[in-house]
Amino acid sequence: MKQRVLYVESYAEIDHVVSRDLSGDYGVARSAEKIMEQVGDEVSAELLEMLRWQLLGFCREMQREMAEDILFFALCHVVRTTGCPSVDYVLDCCYTLIALEHGIERKQPEEDDEC
Repeated sequence: MKQRVLYVESYAEIDHVVSRDLSGDYGVARSAEKIMEQVGDEVSAELLEMLRWQLLGFCREMQREMAEDILFFALCHVVRTTGCPSVDYVLDCCYTLIALEHGIERKQPEEDDEC
């Protein structure tokens, strides 16, 4: 399993990290997978794989909702939220990755050098 960098390690003194790979225990539901196949028409294969990984650990019904929301963003660039903070955080990350790949990221205003 690839070691992940955790943000908490940047902010907190921790003793150690115990890494486990439970991904094999929690797959992507068939209904969500069918929707994600459609997402594959809108994003690269690498991004599609990353997006699929984001569904792991959520229940079948939520995976389907998330897949629908991801597809809707990939097709129409419209953000949909669920009201569930953990899901919306993951969706926000997915939307951002898609936006970067689609080249629709918001341009940051240039800072005015004059004081």
